[in-house]
Amino acid sequence: SGPRGPQRHRSADHGPKGAPDGHVQLYGVHAVEAALRNPGRSILRLLMTENAENRLSEAVAARHVAPERVSPRDLDRLLGADTVHQGVMLETEPLEEPDVFELVARADAGPLVVLDQVTDPHNVGAILRSAAVFGAAGLIMTRRHSAPLDGTLAKSASGALELVPVALVQNLARTIAELKEHGTTVLGLE
Repeated sequence: SGPRGPQRHRSADHGPKGAPDGHVQLYGVHAVEAALRNPGRSILRLLMTENAENRLSEAVAARHVAPERVSPRDLDRLLGADTVHQGVMLETEPLEEPDVFELVARADAGPLVVLDQVTDPHNVGAILRSAAVFGAAGLIMTRRHSAPLDGTLAKSASGALELVPVALVQNLARTIAELKEHGTTVLGLE
């Protein structure tokens, strides 16, 4: 598993209230377990209920981290009452963002998936899950008009955000043209 892109902004109507200092708050058992198993993911703070700690004990022990024990209400206050946190929240730095051509170099391992203006984090999460299953070398999205790489997306991706590198680009048309110049076959679907 390689580096991924940073969080740019949080979802407008779903997910947590927001992390301090540009940090990312990941929540949900699968998303946090995958993040704990990703050596490229820093761990700044891990909050867990007793039940979540029991479910994730192996991943927590492997990272040699001591979680802070909290109640579900504590997490509700921190993340928002509507957030389905499953008793766990990991505060972390955004993953390092790969260069598009780093992904091209990995492309013999699988296809690159390019998304244009997919703003719903649940849809991007579903696409990341499929990309992981089909062995995609990476995902390319625009910096603007794309879903933020936040806790909502990570939970929807069920851990795939840690497996599929995400590159964010300024201009998708230019990036596709550059990929073609480097011999990449491009197929467009709507």
